[in-house]
Amino acid sequence: MNSKLPEPVIMMMAARDHRLHHYLWHQVRNLWWEFSDSDKREISSLGWEPPRKARNPQVNPETGRRDPDYHNDSGEDFLYMHRVMIANVNEKLAEVSDPTYPTIVGWQNAPAPDDAEFPVPPAWDTGNAGLNNILNVVKSDEFYQERMKPSNDQFKDPSYLRTVSLGELGARIEFTVHNWMHMRFCSQVPTIRPDPDEFSTNIDPKWDDPAYDWLGDSYSSHVNSIFWKIHGWVDDRIEDWKAANNIQGPIPWKGTWVGDMPTHPVTESLHAMLTTPLPEGGHDDHHTHHDEGGDMAEVLKITIRSGKRFHFYDDLLPHNSG
Repeated sequence: MNSKLPEPVIMMMAARDHRLHHYLWHQVRNLWWEFSDSDKREISSLGWEPPRKARNPQVNPETGRRDPDYHNDSGEDFLYMHRVMIANVNEKLAEVSDPTYPTIVGWQNAPAPDDAEFPVPPAWDTGNAGLNNILNVVKSDEFYQERMKPSNDQFKDPSYLRTVSLGELGARIEFTVHNWMHMRFCSQVPTIRPDPDEFSTNIDPKWDDPAYDWLGDSYSSHVNSIFWKIHGWVDDRIEDWKAANNIQGPIPWKGTWVGDMPTHPVTESLHAMLTTPLPEGGHDDHHTHHDEGGDMAEVLKITIRSGKRFHFYDDLLPHNSG
């Protein structure tokens, strides 16, 4: 099977609404406790408050950061939203009907350092010493042997999967192998999109060029074909968890927050394929409409104004480095 996405899918993912959605979804759920109360109220009024925040409200005094929340089912939101993204791309792939790329298929395992088909791109001088160090570490053979492979194997181990909820599994994957893969397999680009300063109100449209597909940026990572190998791997762990816990049929999701999906909304029929009926009195917080750009543009302004930014590599930075 061809590993490069067909051009129509790349163009769909490179569209500004898809870029903004993926970027904002990661920003607001990771940075919620960093925002001011007034910013939180504005974001909530625009329908973008994540019902389950990805991180704890308290700062860990040892790291100066907010640790991931493993117990509030935000990890289910991570798994569910990306499963919806895969379903939407598969829908586009069916329309494109390219026999060399019929559907999203993830890696069976995180590629080893000697993988001929998916070699680890070399590190490069990004102009940022902290990021340079991260790339050198996460791309090393030692990192694969000491951290990547053991975590890859654990998340596939039925004995481990029986000890965690789906929400905890999703959160632990998100903040380890998922983030590591984004950085390990990112390649050098001519320029990395800079964070907009707090006086900006927008992201420059030049970053909407389909050529900008850096895996280390949530504004661009999903344009990159490797993103879908990563998230295919992530998505398969849901099925491993189901099998380990003897769960038959659709998953009784607790976390279904996707924000306002662009172009391809989470329709009731799609949601029905991904979930079971809600328990009596349950609350379904997936969105069944799509954002026309206005709300996302306003949320973007708020997040930029806040001066707070989330990156896939934040937790790999030295402690207390900001």
